Amino acid sequence: MNKRMVSAAIVLVEILSLSIVSSARAEKPALSLKQRLDRLVLDCYPSATEPGAAVLVMVDGKPVLRKGYGMADVEKGVKVTPDMIFRIASITKQFTSVSVLQLVQQGKVSLDDPITNYLPAFDTRGKTITVEHLLSHTSGLPNYNEGPDYVKGITRDLKPAEIVKLVAGKPLEFEPGARFHYSNTNYALLGMLIEKVSGRTYANNLKSSITKPLGLADTRYSRNDSLTPRHARGYDQDSSGQWVPMKPMSMTQPFAAGAIESTVDDLAKWTQALVDGKAVDPKLLERAWTPYKPSERPSDYGYGWSIRSGSGERWIGHNGGINGFQSAAVWIPEKKVFVAILRNGLGGVAPDVLLGRLALEAVGRPEPKRVAIKLPTEKLDRYVGVYALSPEVKFIISRKGDQLFAEAPNKSKVKLVAEAEDKFFSPESEVRFSFTIENGKATQMTLRRAGRDSIAKREE
Repeated sequence: MNKRMVSAAIVLVEILSLSIVSSARAEKPALSLKQRLDRLVLDCYPSATEPGAAVLVMVDGKPVLRKGYGMADVEKGVKVTPDMIFRIASITKQFTSVSVLQLVQQGKVSLDDPITNYLPAFDTRGKTITVEHLLSHTSGLPNYNEGPDYVKGITRDLKPAEIVKLVAGKPLEFEPGARFHYSNTNYALLGMLIEKVSGRTYANNLKSSITKPLGLADTRYSRNDSLTPRHARGYDQDSSGQWVPMKPMSMTQPFAAGAIESTVDDLAKWTQALVDGKAVDPKLLERAWTPYKPSERPSDYGYGWSIRSGSGERWIGHNGGINGFQSAAVWIPEKKVFVAILRNGLGGVAPDVLLGRLALEAVGRPEPKRVAIKLPTEKLDRYVGVYALSPEVKFIISRKGDQLFAEAPNKSKVKLVAEAEDKFFSPESEVRFSFTIENGKATQMTLRRAGRDSIAKREE
């Protein structure tokens, strides 16, 4: 928050009238970077009795903040410590990406190869889908874990081939290479490719090619066995807002798209190993850290990382969410800043929101404090409706009482807070919302995220 408490000024006449020497009240010392970072975390996760997070902020290779917040196990009263193990969800994808790039480096795989060179039985709907299309989420393949029926079967153990069969018969959403659309199906197929080419299971290949040689002792393909004392337990909020243990999920289903567990320390060590060229050739890594260029729409995604540029620096990172866990990590090479947040609760402020605030503080550009204003319900009603970013992606804006909400496809509702008559933010999301009003009614909504604007036209 970077607030400073300033003592009252002592006017000159008061000083001159003193009969004895007296020390004027001085300004309190400015908060250190560590203290400012700690306050930002506590603003988001203030409770010591609810699920929390492990947080690591490093600058120039040294930890500035390394701390646990809240409870790792609410029922047993176990506190989160910074060395605890969490499921990292979609941060898994960067490990899968590097596993593929290692095979490229060995000459066993080419980025331009059709996936059918390695998985001939996979139905590409008559199109050429390359390894690079899968890495960059530009294949057009639908996401196997989207849809209302998927959650009903999450306890089933599935083989990789059975995972991709979940989208069998569904058409491609666009021509391969034309657009970006995040789909876990891409990385399930990459996991199958790794197994086919390496001759090892995904888990064994991860261990032999990445975690063991790099010394990542707490990073592994997640298992369904009982929790160890260093494992955080995942939680969700029920309809009354109470924290309850998350329902089980077979970790065969996230597979190469999201089944790895790790610690904030290992994620930092992993990132440094990448920077040092210990995991994969720097030229291949730079390609992974460069946004792929689809033919129709821009993308900020490389191979397993999103890359956002601005203010002379790149933010290279990823976030994730899985049963009871959320994650976010970013590397800013130009500032030598690394931030990782692993959370054991679904609900409340998302880690990627906190991540942005911590990273901005660490690079010396603190996020400005936003001031909420109150709008009458008749003005809020102007924004209620359905807004389409594309035929596949639509937002629902709704009102309950004097509160506005935004709901994206397959996502929970987030509260919108007004900061101007036509501008809103959410305490739970980094996205900013603004509306265009014509004849007393909103006709479009602009979403700003990471400096990029996306326009959603009103449909209803």
